[in-house]
Amino acid sequence: MAVHGWLLVISGLLIVTTNLVSSELQKAARHNKAALHNNAAAVPHSICSGDFSFTKGYRCQDYDVITEDGYILKLWRFREGLTKESQMAGKKKQPVFVQHGVLMNGQCWFLVAHADQSLPLVLVEHGYDVWVSNSRGTSYSQRHVSSNNLSLPGSFWDFTYSEMASYDLPAFLNFVYLETGQKVHYIGHSQGTTMMFAAFSIWKVEERVKSTSMIAPVVYLNHMPFGLIDVLAKAYIGEIAGTFGLADLNIMTQPLGTIVRVLCDVPGVDCFGWIVSLFTGMNCCMNASTVDLWFASQPQPTSIKNLVHWAQGVRKQVFAQYDYGDAATNLEHYGKPEPPSYNLLKIPKDFPLFLIYGGLDLLAIRKDVHILLGKLGSNRNIRELYIDNYAHLDFLEAVNAKDLVYPDIINFIKGIP
Repeated sequence: MAVHGWLLVISGLLIVTTNLVSSELQKAARHNKAALHNNAAAVPHSICSGDFSFTKGYRCQDYDVITEDGYILKLWRFREGLTKESQMAGKKKQPVFVQHGVLMNGQCWFLVAHADQSLPLVLVEHGYDVWVSNSRGTSYSQRHVSSNNLSLPGSFWDFTYSEMASYDLPAFLNFVYLETGQKVHYIGHSQGTTMMFAAFSIWKVEERVKSTSMIAPVVYLNHMPFGLIDVLAKAYIGEIAGTFGLADLNIMTQPLGTIVRVLCDVPGVDCFGWIVSLFTGMNCCMNASTVDLWFASQPQPTSIKNLVHWAQGVRKQVFAQYDYGDAATNLEHYGKPEPPSYNLLKIPKDFPLFLIYGGLDLLAIRKDVHILLGKLGSNRNIRELYIDNYAHLDFLEAVNAKDLVYPDIINFIKGIP
């Protein structure tokens, strides 16, 4: 059967599955409150205490950061390397802030076999004070200060990357500024770039950030090829799930977790190489141990509303705030019948930007990155790195990223006074 045929079959099965499990989804929504109230027991063991094998022997500190709208987010700080040169006792270090993408959390940066393949750890060894975030809704950031927020069905999950840009990023970056007294160099991957580009429209990012390195930047989705993401977006799967009362998507819980595990248990099925690459593109350079580590902690939960927001970008080919679906509701939220587009021209002309993207990426597609560059306009302080055979996750987990990507990021940062 042709690839297009398989995609249609898979999408059809997902639609049928969504209908068949509607009662289960409604049941899950009713239990959402209880699950979140009991999240203290459910929050995973911190990577910054006890066994440091996950972080390859590097020690870190845990912080709870509270956003203006009451979400309690986990932030990890790595400021001492394993060599004498990187420890630099008593010397003030430059902070670097690292932001993960959608359906991932801060652990995604450490799912490699060796420390020199992890970007945060490479940065630590180069003498930087590294901060790793966990966005709202991910496993380490599922708490809220208000019990009222948890008592309303779905209210905890009433967010998209717009709220992450408006609330999560300023909370994180203000916290780092208060702790260090310095602006950060920002490094984002995937949705981590989307959040930052949106943030420039909302608040004065340059007051807390010295530069941005945008890895696999996802802003415009105009050239999404015919594939699973395109089909899911145009079949309104997110909206369908929302009508059944499902507020969040956690692929590894029931009933989706069972579907994924059944598929992965089929002899000859390469879960990572086949299933994941339907979304990310065919990642070229990840080894088997990385794949095992990846499925131990990823993919992560996010809100259905966030996924709908992404689908709107595929369908409407704009970089704009969330569309509530009718003029009256949009007018209530934005003062206009259509959601406003994010204004990339608010990024200061001299602000240092580094865009890093690959030829096999199905999310940060080369043509769409070029649209982004065109929207940013000329006479800007922009640097680019293009790797022809890299897909979406290679930038995080590829065995050769330490040679092809990370040195360029470090040189970029070093070149900024």
